[in-house]
Amino acid sequence: MKKILSFLVVAVLAVAGTNGLVSRASLKAMDASFDQRIKGLWEDTFLSLIGATRGVYLDGYGVVFTAEVSPVPSMTSMMHPTVSPEEKVKAHKLRIERIAQLKQAMRLAVADAAASLDPVPAEEQVTMIVFLAYNPWEDVSGTPAQLTFQAKKKVLLEARRTGGAALTQVVQVTEN
Repeated sequence: MKKILSFLVVAVLAVAGTNGLVSRASLKAMDASFDQRIKGLWEDTFLSLIGATRGVYLDGYGVVFTAEVSPVPSMTSMMHPTVSPEEKVKAHKLRIERIAQLKQAMRLAVADAAASLDPVPAEEQVTMIVFLAYNPWEDVSGTPAQLTFQAKKKVLLEARRTGGAALTQVVQVTEN
């Protein structure tokens, strides 16, 4: 059910497009910025970003960006086709650590997006939805499948000027 709901959200966002208030070019620039942040998070996971970030502007709501991220590298290969119980435990611990790192990075990223997207009205939202991919062998118990980061643009700009702790307070993070 969650996968169907996630697919529907992405489909609606893809169809919504822009109304001219926020240009596609500025959304693409932010897409690339999110991509670079995600790719730079973990050196050992060169495929952490699955596909490209996609952003849309929804008139009356604000901007919404979506990305799919794999925080744990695959531990299987042609020469190592199975994962040991110890490797599964290590991967689960790594997933939890990296989700915390991702949360911090995306809080700052939505604040930076708010500062870069001048045409978005101050009362509208800046939202980033991150779908968390996993390997079939992974233990994902106790971890979310999706993270949503959102706040009003004007609140993000104020918190960005104040500093990191303020971002933690103003960016609403929802785990599903």
